[in-house]
Amino acid sequence: MATQPHGQSITPAWKVFTAIGFAGVVGAAVTYFRDGCTLAIIGGMVILAIGLPLTVWSILRMLRENRGHRLHWWRTPPVNPRNVDLSRAVGIPTTIFGALTIWLNTAGSAPWWLAAIFTAILIALFEVTGAGHNIRLSQRN
Repeated sequence: MATQPHGQSITPAWKVFTAIGFAGVVGAAVTYFRDGCTLAIIGGMVILAIGLPLTVWSILRMLRENRGHRLHWWRTPPVNPRNVDLSRAVGIPTTIFGALTIWLNTAGSAPWWLAAIFTAILIALFEVTGAGHNIRLSQRN
């Protein structure tokens, strides 16, 4: 019995690149202020409040839509719901920029390698979530 593969409804590339560009401009704007002003800290909190739910939502939706499918490490998931990649493209950079803005304005001058560690932790959370999904899937079978 032949089955049809799930259709990929990927968000158009121009939308994803526009979202990444927007997140980069917003991130550059909010990290420009490093004098510890209250407005920059509030801006960082707003940016973080936008980015974190988008990131979490995109991960949870990807896992829910791929319930019976194995997730590959460096490829698009077998079932890729529309706008998940768009929300991930906005969510991850805004989460990073929001956290960095709060951090730079409350901790004074922070070394650059701590920002790299924070980014690596965020990426590792994606990978651990995908690995946990694949382990649960292999235990069911």
